[in-house]
Amino acid sequence: MELSGNVAPPTNARVPSPASRWIWFSLRWAIAIAGVAYVLSNITLYDRVTILDDRKHPVSVYLDRHFTETSTSFILTDPRTGQIRTVSRNELVNRPAAERTTVPVRRASQTVRMELLALDLSSDLKHVRRLLVADPATGNGIWLLPTELAEEYQLRVPRPLVEAGILSMIRSAQPSLLWAAMLVFPPVFLIVAYRWNKLLAAIDIHLPQSRTFVLTMVGAFYNSFMPGSTGGDVLKAYYASRQTPHKARAVMSVIVDRAIGLLALIVLGGLMAAYGYFTSANPKDPATVACLQVTLGALAIVVATVLGVLLFHEPIRRRIGLDFVLRRLPAQKLVQTIIHVMSTYRRRPGLVLFAMLITFPVHILIVISAIFAGNAFDLPIPMPYYFVAVPVIVLAGAIPISPQGAGVMEFFAIQLTKQHGTTVSEAFALTMSIRLVQIIWNLVGGIFVLRGGYHAPSAVEQAELEKDEPETAGNAVT
Repeated sequence: MELSGNVAPPTNARVPSPASRWIWFSLRWAIAIAGVAYVLSNITLYDRVTILDDRKHPVSVYLDRHFTETSTSFILTDPRTGQIRTVSRNELVNRPAAERTTVPVRRASQTVRMELLALDLSSDLKHVRRLLVADPATGNGIWLLPTELAEEYQLRVPRPLVEAGILSMIRSAQPSLLWAAMLVFPPVFLIVAYRWNKLLAAIDIHLPQSRTFVLTMVGAFYNSFMPGSTGGDVLKAYYASRQTPHKARAVMSVIVDRAIGLLALIVLGGLMAAYGYFTSANPKDPATVACLQVTLGALAIVVATVLGVLLFHEPIRRRIGLDFVLRRLPAQKLVQTIIHVMSTYRRRPGLVLFAMLITFPVHILIVISAIFAGNAFDLPIPMPYYFVAVPVIVLAGAIPISPQGAGVMEFFAIQLTKQHGTTVSEAFALTMSIRLVQIIWNLVGGIFVLRGGYHAPSAVEQAELEKDEPETAGNAVT
């Protein structure tokens, strides 16, 4: 499936040594632990707001129950007296971004840098009405207007008045929207299985549609629930190869299938980011800048992919001298198989385009599922922006540098959504929703694992993928 898993290795790859496997295993978990530790250190279980003490310094306090960003009054426990009291919205302040600790202030004929304590933002979190700074003489907080600064204050990362806590978000979540997030997901498996079946048929591997669906579900199960480094793509390649003498082709079909899925994800995110950039009224808005960055990154990947595909055109290979290099590579049978498979797909652009087009509904359904989950938790993310952020978040999770993209997905979610006032806790809730919906449906694949006796291929069984039938002379590199 598109969301996660390891790409099948080349069939001539040596079986990794135990030491290298442990190194890779340790590196992946180190990345996951570091990312999760960062998230956990920045989230809160309960809602909290920031009030001012007697010296007008910000103090973070927990709310006694859930309140929204638009509430007019809030009930909290006063940290000085321990008494429960009600405060108005005007008594709350917004915390500044962690990276902005001082601001330049005009004082007489000189500029003085003062410590930035808090902000007073507009209700849409886009404009700074006042800035609270520490008076150098007394240390007390004093309010300044933006015009009193020596330079314009750039509001890159707005912080909301109410920092939602995980437990509060769960308690106040709308169950109907969470169910909707779950129920829109199953067609993803059907489309992915159908796409792979067509890619297999194009290289003369004819499996029943039911068989490719079962292997897709089994692969999804192994991606989420089985320990070790054997991903679902490896398992799909192994069991598909057992149905045909074209073993290397079966492996290549899985790699091409995954590549098409990821490319469609990149294209969707790039298109929606471009739409967000060109329709924005403020080109300097942080969210708009993020859209431009996603657009340029997606465009670069697509151009690189097109150039890579063109290299499999024989006249181009011969003209640039690539054939000379290919003839001198080891494992010529594998090289010839890869060229044959890629040339077959290159000669059938209609099939590749069709595979790409039917992949867009897959990713659209994933985004819609995330929208339902985000709305269930009342996240402050505009609906169109989900089509920009979610593809990038999912793509980060699909890169197997940590188990299930742990820590990596959260990092990208925080960076991409903070421009809309989303807290770390809310970004964490979004990524966990995306991940849990996938995992719950992947569990269904366990039924096929138990009934069909599927198991993760051993090192010896993976090595059998090298035993391919020889390609015909017409398929050789010429």
